[in-house]
Amino acid sequence: MAYKKHIPPGKKKEEPKFPSLYGSHSSMIDEEETEKLDDDTMVVLKDEKGLYTTYRKRLDSKIADPKRFNMSRTPKSNSV
Repeated sequence: MAYKKHIPPGKKKEEPKFPSLYGSHSSMIDEEETEKLDDDTMVVLKDEKGLYTTYRKRLDSKIADPKRFNMSRTPKSNSV
């Protein structure tokens, strides 16, 4: 007989705060940073790991956005 592993109430798995783990979505846009970018084809998005830039055409496309992966993020400067 198999038993379920007991998970204490404080240690429950958290639900994702974004529509998906890999895609870019319009709900993630940081309007303030996007305005600073001054480029109509690019947007600045914010996820659980910080800010990143991607193309507008990638928003809500239902496919993974390579710009959201760790290796494609640029390091933050001290001014941000």
